[in-house]
Amino acid sequence: MNRSPQIIKRKIGTVHIIDLRGEFVGPWALRGKEEIALFVKNQKTRNLLFNLRGLSTVDSLGVKAVTENLSPDMRCGLVVGNLSVMQMFSRVASGSNLKFFKTEEEIIQYFGQDLVKWEEKTYEEKRRHQRLKTALALGFSFTDEKGERVFFSAVVTDLSEGGLLAEYLDLDRESFHRMKLSPYDFHMLDLKIMLPGFGEVEAQGKVVRTFIDRDQVEIGIEFSDISPEDVFRIGNFLKTS
Repeated sequence: MNRSPQIIKRKIGTVHIIDLRGEFVGPWALRGKEEIALFVKNQKTRNLLFNLRGLSTVDSLGVKAVTENLSPDMRCGLVVGNLSVMQMFSRVASGSNLKFFKTEEEIIQYFGQDLVKWEEKTYEEKRRHQRLKTALALGFSFTDEKGERVFFSAVVTDLSEGGLLAEYLDLDRESFHRMKLSPYDFHMLDLKIMLPGFGEVEAQGKVVRTFIDRDQVEIGIEFSDISPEDVFRIGNFLKTS
């Protein structure tokens, strides 16, 4: 059996994400340490998030492969994995500047606007709807072919009264996304967006575009059913943010 770990590197806004999967132990951890060090050096990142949800096993060498690549001026976080993995990190990495996150909401609160991609919109996009580059928690679900509800969490990085763009912090869910949320499918999504200071917005929408940049996935969702009150709430949020 191949016990080598997977180290997947991606980016949302200016936050670099490293997904660790499999077994991060022994000689594999030492090799991983070198790979992570090279990545941090080449990217010159100041915002780094390690996703441990796919990590099955880690030893002290694996923990040090992460912590010894960090500098005091970096903003660093860990997406919490299984109990044994987190016990090892808590024991070996005590005193480090790492933050531990259980939910997307916690990650958004910590990294904030660093999760946002800043890029110029076309005239047509500006003309149709006022848009806001932001970082908001998104929960959505749909009913699959077996009649079962499937739930996801993501980060809204671009919002308008007509729809949104979202990206995933959890790569495992991205893999499922590629199979289930193609623009050519007809899934109707139930959406919940939390607007700070304006409460929760609920809507239905459909995926109208997907964009894959290496291992990172972005989806564009168009609102198809939203109350006038929630449209008004989004409009006020856009104007005051």
